[in-house]
Amino acid sequence: MTNVKTRNLNLDLIRCAALLMVPIMHSLDHTGLYEQMLYSWPDRLLIAVKTLFTCCIPLYVMLSGYLNNRKKLSARYYLGFVRIVVTYIICGGACLVFEQLSGIARRSPMEMLSALLNYSCCDYAWYIMMYLGLFILIPFLNMAYHGCANKRQKQLLVLSFIALSVLPSFFNIYFQLYSIWWARLYPVCYYFTGAYLSEYMPEIKPGRAALGLLAFLGAYSVFFYFHYGALGAALIGVYQDTWEVYILSALLFVLLYRLPLAAVPGPLAWCLKKVSDLTLPAYLLTWIPDSIIYPLLMAAAPAGPARYKWLFLTVPVSLISALLGAQLVELIYRPVARFTAALAKKPFFTDKDPLSSRSDR
Repeated sequence: MTNVKTRNLNLDLIRCAALLMVPIMHSLDHTGLYEQMLYSWPDRLLIAVKTLFTCCIPLYVMLSGYLNNRKKLSARYYLGFVRIVVTYIICGGACLVFEQLSGIARRSPMEMLSALLNYSCCDYAWYIMMYLGLFILIPFLNMAYHGCANKRQKQLLVLSFIALSVLPSFFNIYFQLYSIWWARLYPVCYYFTGAYLSEYMPEIKPGRAALGLLAFLGAYSVFFYFHYGALGAALIGVYQDTWEVYILSALLFVLLYRLPLAAVPGPLAWCLKKVSDLTLPAYLLTWIPDSIIYPLLMAAAPAGPARYKWLFLTVPVSLISALLGAQLVELIYRPVARFTAALAKKPFFTDKDPLSSRSDR
C-alpha cells in the first residue's frame, strides 16, 4: 500500500483566515478610527476587531514555522527563493504599472526598478522584505530548534524569544522598564511558536479554545478602552510585536487548527485549498483595489461610523479582485514552476548538493 500524504485542511483555513484579515486591517486605516475618540458602541467593537485582525501576519509566520521546521540546509531548499521573488516581481510590477496609469505617482524606469529592489513598489511589499530574510534563516533556525534535546528546552527557546521581542510591550505599558532593542525579532518568535505547535499542539476542544480567545479579547478590549481613555490613536500601537497580539495569534491558531473540518463539503474544501494557494499574490495585489476604493469612500462618507457600514462592501470587493488577479499571476508563473521543478531533479540539487549534509560524508 502506498503512503499518500493528505493535505491538512485546517492549515488551509488558517492561511485563508489570515488573508481575509488583510483587507479588513487595511480598511480600518481609512475609516478615521485612529483620529477620533472611541465612545460609541461601533467604535468600541472596532477595538476588538483591530486587535484580533492584527493577527494576520503572525498567523502567516506561525504557519511557516509549523510547515517548514523540518527544512534542512541545501541548495535545493534555496530554489524556494524563485517562487517568492518571481511572484513578488510580477505583483510589484503590476502595482507600479497601475500607479503610472492611474496617476498616483510618476516614476522613471530607474525609479521603478529601485522601487522593486527596495520593496517600495506598494505599501504591502514590506512583508516580502521581512519574509525573504526569514526564509534565509529558516534552515539555521531549524538547527537551533531541533538542536534542543527535549520539550523543556524547546519551551525555553520559545520563551526566550517571547522575552526578547514580545514582553517589552507588556512591561512598558505605564513607563519604560524593559529594553525594546530586540523587539524586531518578533517574526523569529512567531516562527519558533509555529514550530513548537507542530509538535505539541494542545489537546483542546474547539469550543473551549473559542471561549478562551473571546474571553481574552473581551478583557483586553475593556482594558484598552479605560487605560487609553478611548483614544483611537492608541490603536496604532497594537502591532505584531505586542503581547496581546501574540497571545491572540497563538489562541487563534490553535482554535482554527482544532476546528473539525472532516465533514466540510467538497466544493467548500476545494475553495479553501484554492484560496490558500493564492494567498501570497493576493496579499500583494490587494493594494491595487484598495488604492481605488478607499479614496472614493473617504470622499463620499465622513470619518467614523458613517464609513463602517461600507466595509461590508469594500472588503469583499478588494479581496475578490485581488484573488482574480492572483489567479492570473499563477498562470503567468506556471512555466517558471515547471522549470524549477525540473531543475530540482538535477544531480546538483539531489545527489551532489554542495550544501546538503550528505556532501560531508
